[in-house]
Amino acid sequence: MHPLVAVVRLFDEMLVQIRRGIQATEARRHEDSFIAIAKAGLILQGLSHNLRFDKGGDVAETLLATYTKNCIALHAAYGRPDAVARYRTIAAGLAELRDAWAAAAGMRSLAEEAQAAPSAVRRPS
Repeated sequence: MHPLVAVVRLFDEMLVQIRRGIQATEARRHEDSFIAIAKAGLILQGLSHNLRFDKGGDVAETLLATYTKNCIALHAAYGRPDAVARYRTIAAGLAELRDAWAAAAGMRSLAEEAQAAPSAVRRPS
């Protein structure tokens, strides 16, 4: 698998975990919410640990800051009264970044995927 495709798939899984965290928070299943958000945070940490600073330079530094800030924001939102709104805001920003990686990989954006399968209902696995 091409590394860019792997990055996009990791973003997809991270977004699934954030959706699970939102659903669990709304259902007051706190342990499930924590687990889902922790998994999303681990994906961000993994992405940050695999940046190539020798080749990426300023881009790698920017991505490190982005991944780190989003990971902190995810964990800081846990347990707050407005956690769901915070998770949605974080997910929206990460979805934009996912689509940028998808464009670089020659893959479809999330909107293009939704249009390609309008009758398919996406459910977290």
